[in-house]
Amino acid sequence: MRITRFFVLILVLLLAVSCARPPVTKPELALEQVGWWRLGLKADDLDFKGLGDAARQSLEYFRKLSPDAQLTYGPARISAADAAATLQSFLVIAENTALSPEQKIEQIKSGFDLYRSVGSNFWNKVLFTGYYEPVISCRKTADNTYQYPLYKRPDDIIEVDLAQFNDSLGKEKLYGRLTGKKVVPYYTRQEIEEKKALSGKGLEILWCADPLEIYQVQVQGSGRADLGNGELIGILYDGQNGRPYKSLGRYLIDIGAIPKENMSMPAIREYLRSHPDQLMQTLRQNPSFVFFRIDKGPAVGSINAPLTAGRSIATDSRLFPKGALALIKTEKPVLADDGTVKEWVPFTRFVMNQDTGGAIRGPGRVDLFWGQGREAELSAGYMQQEGKLYFLLKKK
Repeated sequence: MRITRFFVLILVLLLAVSCARPPVTKPELALEQVGWWRLGLKADDLDFKGLGDAARQSLEYFRKLSPDAQLTYGPARISAADAAATLQSFLVIAENTALSPEQKIEQIKSGFDLYRSVGSNFWNKVLFTGYYEPVISCRKTADNTYQYPLYKRPDDIIEVDLAQFNDSLGKEKLYGRLTGKKVVPYYTRQEIEEKKALSGKGLEILWCADPLEIYQVQVQGSGRADLGNGELIGILYDGQNGRPYKSLGRYLIDIGAIPKENMSMPAIREYLRSHPDQLMQTLRQNPSFVFFRIDKGPAVGSINAPLTAGRSIATDSRLFPKGALALIKTEKPVLADDGTVKEWVPFTRFVMNQDTGGAIRGPGRVDLFWGQGREAELSAGYMQQEGKLYFLLKKK
């Protein structure tokens, strides 16, 4: 009996190894067409509110592209004109006040094809996290309090598109700088923040009071700066140093600082606030560093359009079509009065794929934009839920 169990175990292990697949690096492999019955869609949890505003931002993006520009939806390739037609047809249904929410869902099911993300390791599992637009305290000149700079993108960053050298490298890009005649990796976070590699080059656009707040804006990708005189200005993403993103949460779990089951962005902030002597050492664990530009407008995503709270998502732009109509199925937090999570509630929602991020890599990652304010900050910080990601295309 023990020998039989041993061979069964070996067989299971061999099957697991044989079923392992390499990471998805091509957009043709990131989605698969499925039937609506697999989703069981009954409602949009926000009753289509705010969806029209988000969809029009994507529609404007598609209209700026060449009508013949090609977009890849897994096995399907369509033109920008067809993508715009998909959104126009969707809006006709979503904004028809004569239809009940249930009737809208039925018309969408009958008029659109559904494509599902293959997710992590082709098991359709997608990890959903959240992001928001933080407000941090900054000034235009440095003093003893405001001594931590926000940097604009340096002119010496070199972008290398690997696809121009070898088609098999896909859409990968490298970022570096010239040293003599060699291209070397760009400065790390530690080299920039502690060794002052960019100091004295006129790259500082604002000076801020708190390095942890700066880090939070870098992770979120954009935010607003409170200049102390009643003026709020936008600080928008303008590139990064090309170094890989490494999670502070994973680092703090590994060193035993925060239990895995308690990990969240609020937990990270609380730990670092109570251990200020560990702040800079912890931040340097993530070598990725983000640069910004100042803008009077709202937060914008990868399609250079304003993001809509609750309706804009960030995905890996190498795999999924920018601006596209999507659908997410996961869980959202219900907050108690003290800011803790009271419960997690399943939901399904139509969204627009309007952003990307350094930590959002592969077909198994989605970041949901929660907007601005305390509730958005907490909800985004807690969210680390599994779910499913779908894209919609108008039927031919």
